[in-house]
Amino acid sequence: MTDFSKDKDAFTSTKKTSISSASSSGSCLTLNDDPDTSNTFRPGTVLTINAQGVGVIRFPVPSSELEIEILGPEGTPIYTSKRAKICSGNAILLHAELGEVVSTQYRFGPNREPVLRHLQGKSDPTAPAMTVKSRWCSRAMTFLEEKTGRAFTWSYVKRKNAEGKKINILILRQQAEQGQSNDSDGKIVAQLLRGDGSRTPGTTKCRAGNGGQLLLDQDAIPVLDEALIVATCLVMLKKEIDRRRLMQMVMLGAIVSGGS
Repeated sequence: MTDFSKDKDAFTSTKKTSISSASSSGSCLTLNDDPDTSNTFRPGTVLTINAQGVGVIRFPVPSSELEIEILGPEGTPIYTSKRAKICSGNAILLHAELGEVVSTQYRFGPNREPVLRHLQGKSDPTAPAMTVKSRWCSRAMTFLEEKTGRAFTWSYVKRKNAEGKKINILILRQQAEQGQSNDSDGKIVAQLLRGDGSRTPGTTKCRAGNGGQLLLDQDAIPVLDEALIVATCLVMLKKEIDRRRLMQMVMLGAIVSGGS
């Protein structure tokens, strides 16, 4: 299990500044080209995903990070994502007060898309809350609600920060129309910021699957349950680690074949 104690003091000293800077630069990071003003993103709740991710130079093994904390605006744990063992991608998302809220069935490899189950509220715990649809030519992932038919897509976009530098951020949108293929359409529900002042302390932009500040729109909760927003974001981070592992496998194979 990853030891977060080394980063605890660093995070405590920077979280207030980071949250403040994210909010103050929101107008720069959350610009929307959609002329429909109802789709304008208005930053509300700020959660912090405290994930270390994986580096570039390593063997292509699964992440050893069995627990990931998701902190609230005051720096206290709101959610914790837990895996039972390193060789399994399955995870349970626990709320500090409600207990288990979302389970994720996750397997490494192509054509093995995750399935998320909502364990709280009126949802049937035996029925998938969300299934995942992805395209081989895109890093974007679409999460489909089986009961309602609604779809939400996490995708990578470039935005300018307060200093005018372009950075990559993750954006979650509710698709405007069922079956649409344009990732840039629809209401923005949440954004994951991983800039210099917002990514998990001790990580760099070169790490895959590292955490940052998860900004929810002021009207996000009526659109999609907060726990599902967090769980789908964590799936995106796992997919980043998968892509890194595949690259490492290719590199390792090239080294082995070149030396034989």
